[in-house]
Amino acid sequence: MDIKIEGDPGTHNVFQEVKIGSVQHYNYNPNLTTVINYNGKTPYVSSSKATEQMLGQDVINKEATCKEVLNYVSCSRPFVRDGWKDRYMQLWEDILSLKEVDERLYDMGKQQGTNFNRKLVAAILHFLDSQKVYRDPFNAKAMAVALEGDWEHSVRRELAGELPDDIKAAIKLLIKDKY
Repeated sequence: MDIKIEGDPGTHNVFQEVKIGSVQHYNYNPNLTTVINYNGKTPYVSSSKATEQMLGQDVINKEATCKEVLNYVSCSRPFVRDGWKDRYMQLWEDILSLKEVDERLYDMGKQQGTNFNRKLVAAILHFLDSQKVYRDPFNAKAMAVALEGDWEHSVRRELAGELPDDIKAAIKLLIKDKY
């Protein structure tokens, strides 16, 4: 398509052609095909997965989500005590395999940019501080910068969140028995 401009277009005006791929019938914005959320790290491109969940289809890929959580919490490694550095990621793998955590990990709620319950993960990070996994003192501001690249991110508030008692007990038992 040729853009034909008649008359004086003025200064600093840009005219461009935009091509849009196919749009599925259940999108709320008919011009939207892809959403890119950029939070200072690598861009996260959402697919129609969220839309499929809204339609009631269960499309959770637990293995990919666990990898995403492990990638997310690996940003907190600079805060780990020396005695935990070599087993920190294994601890997280074991935490993610707990039945109590597995039941709530995939409940995204209103959180954007993740396929997991970021509030739960932040509360676990905070709880692990009480188990002496992190260096003293635990700094939620620095942890939020490490995790999200922004100290004002909402995850900072969640780093002081409380875990349900069943998850606390399961993690304490895991640490006591295995570590």
